[in-house]
Amino acid sequence: MATGDLKTTRRRFLKIGSGLALALPFIYIRPVHGRSADPIAGEPPEPPDPKLQPIPYAFGRAFRDNLIVRERPTIHSPEVRRLRANEVIPIKGEVIGVGPTTYNPFWYLTDEGYVHSANVQPCNHVLNEPLSEVGEDGLWAEISVPFTELRAAADPQARVRMLLYYGCVFRIVRLARGADGKTWYVIADGNAGNAGLGFVPAEHLRPLTAEDFAPLSPDVPLDKKRIEVNLKAQTATAYEYDEPVFTARVATGSKYRTPAGIVDFFTIPGEHRIFRKIAGTRMRGGTPGYDYYDLPGVSWASFFTGSGIAFHGVYWHNDYGRPRSHGCVNMLPDQARWVFRWTMPTYPHTARATLRTRREEGSLVRVF
Repeated sequence: MATGDLKTTRRRFLKIGSGLALALPFIYIRPVHGRSADPIAGEPPEPPDPKLQPIPYAFGRAFRDNLIVRERPTIHSPEVRRLRANEVIPIKGEVIGVGPTTYNPFWYLTDEGYVHSANVQPCNHVLNEPLSEVGEDGLWAEISVPFTELRAAADPQARVRMLLYYGCVFRIVRLARGADGKTWYVIADGNAGNAGLGFVPAEHLRPLTAEDFAPLSPDVPLDKKRIEVNLKAQTATAYEYDEPVFTARVATGSKYRTPAGIVDFFTIPGEHRIFRKIAGTRMRGGTPGYDYYDLPGVSWASFFTGSGIAFHGVYWHNDYGRPRSHGCVNMLPDQARWVFRWTMPTYPHTARATLRTRREEGSLVRVF
């Protein structure tokens, strides 16, 4: 498989025109003091005028079986073929199309046609040079390929424990020489100490560096930064000195069927403070047979309520613009990392567990 390099930087998205703002699922906006700026794009055109816009991803992974590739970016277009679950396809860009929902009009152009974005994880395929050593405390790393297999031993023939997906963040706790003569990593979830989950080929994990954790806009005072989560619009927008510098389409808390009936896991309105962070964590909850979830490697979690509501990256859906979480603010992993770095408290790249601070020392989050 060919490789595609992903390096999403603040500068790359700073100056973009209105057409690109319409098509991209998230944008960065340069703050211009004394001028107003609206980070929220207008309504998509109807009928669509497919103008291809670039995205910082070279591939897409199908979340489920029978995902339809169509000739044109509309649900009324003839079917080309259907994708299998976890099938990886090239992505050439993104357009605004028609359906199947009004809140998510984004389609990806592939080699064979168009596929709606909701059930495709945008990703890259980047292989990494294995480390020669890992310190006693280990270090953070992210999955840099569409998916990889977590195995019970450092052996390509060993039992597969689970699949791990692009953007997941784990801790490398030690190295192992594989039966194939290559380097493998033993990885762990950030909230599980050094209890290893299993073995992953080293080339599929990108070790994270100090640059990945470096604070954004550190010169802006705490009281001049805030993030607003608009539950109706399903957006999160960051402000510096009351000017928007970042916005993203998100998915907030929704309703789920539980043993007690339908429960609304809404994202709690009001003013909050980010007081707890961890770069990669395992999230579990709900009731088996109802709303159960068990998600390893959830990336860039920035918590702002005592009940565990956080901004964090998502690898199990790409359907932003409507509520669908258990209360958290779902984002693309690159967006969640931006929030993680931009907000207080600062998380040192040497930290290996959850970082906590007093609430008054954390960044303001307004949910409305």
